[in-house]
Amino acid sequence: MSVKRLRHPLKKSYPGLGAPRDGIPMKTALMASIGLAVVVALAGVVSLTARFGSNPNPGSTSGGTGGTGGGSSGFGTLEVSVQDAPASVNWTHLWVTFARIQAHEANATNETGWFNVTQTGSVDLAALKTVSQLLGTAKLAAGMYTQLRIDVSSATGVMENGTTVHFIVPSDVLKTDDPFNVTVGQTTSLTLDIDLSRSIVHADSKWLFVPVISAVQES
Repeated sequence: MSVKRLRHPLKKSYPGLGAPRDGIPMKTALMASIGLAVVVALAGVVSLTARFGSNPNPGSTSGGTGGTGGGSSGFGTLEVSVQDAPASVNWTHLWVTFARIQAHEANATNETGWFNVTQTGSVDLAALKTVSQLLGTAKLAAGMYTQLRIDVSSATGVMENGTTVHFIVPSDVLKTDDPFNVTVGQTTSLTLDIDLSRSIVHADSKWLFVPVISAVQES
């Protein structure tokens, strides 16, 4: 019986990996190739993150509401006017200076939610018995507003006999409690009827101007 000797299995050749290259062991070459593949993959991930990962919604930005009202996407115009409610008074002129007009947004606290209305200055209320005069305008975010706050800084009148009176204004803040809406693309007009017969007070030889609003007309 003859016994065949088993030869050593032939080693399969893998180009670039089966034999050392330029003196580099096979294991070292394999690790180098794997490391290069990892670097290429990571570079692709970084590139995608730079393009999309920093902002999941490209083009959108966040910010505050600014000075034009609440979070509505549209705006409307508010006009505030004033006139003298029909009454019998002995004054030929009564100039009232309004220092500031503000509108208060619904669902806001008393300390926040106030938006300025650009005012025109002094108004002669005695000359406004049949007509109204514009006090100020503002561009506001559409929505509900609960009240107006008007600051009166001074008042001066001229009686029918020519006597000039400089009024004391004990309370310089005038408020309304009539809610109103500002509609997108439209103008909301409010007219304040100030009753001069009740607003002018003569006591202890002093003239006081205490504005009394008899009605708020909306159109």
